[in-house]
Amino acid sequence: MFRKALTIEQAPELKDSALFAVEQRRIEQRISPMTDEAKFEIFYGEHSRPLLAYVRRIANDGALAEDIVQESFLRFLGASPVWLNKTDFNEKAYLYRIATNLTYDYFRRSARAAKHQTNLETEKYVCEPTAFSSETAQAFDRLKMQERALLWLAYVEGHSHAEIGEMLGLKSLSVRVLLFRARRKLAVLLDGK
Repeated sequence: MFRKALTIEQAPELKDSALFAVEQRRIEQRISPMTDEAKFEIFYGEHSRPLLAYVRRIANDGALAEDIVQESFLRFLGASPVWLNKTDFNEKAYLYRIATNLTYDYFRRSARAAKHQTNLETEKYVCEPTAFSSETAQAFDRLKMQERALLWLAYVEGHSHAEIGEMLGLKSLSVRVLLFRARRKLAVLLDGK
């Protein structure tokens, strides 16, 4: 009975019930899981730098990466309570998926705009300095965005195929195959130099 009548508007006769109050508290906790400022600061502190490095590498633009990371955290905070209440919910994977999708969306919009405005000169993105040698960085930049994302998550951040699949919205077997192809393509680019 309490599961069906969750709000006072739906069940005004139950508003004084102790069970109803307990159910309301559960609902409020589910709706706002990250409203605790300290909890969010810890989450942000743990994940902001690795996420920024990841987005910088796949987007090849530091300023764009900072914008995407901030937007990712904002969207994560505004996420549907249905996602955030799953027992097997991986917050980090969800955050990375948001950032990856925002990056892809940005470049899709940019490609569309460039297609419609052929006179507009395109800006070459300067890669932020990383631990890569200059040859490796140049070869890495020549890969497709998804290939860069796969290689970064697997070999720089050390995620498993299942975690990468969850972050990028792929199946773990697909990640294995795509990672193999990206590794092979990077090797060919490095051997060509």
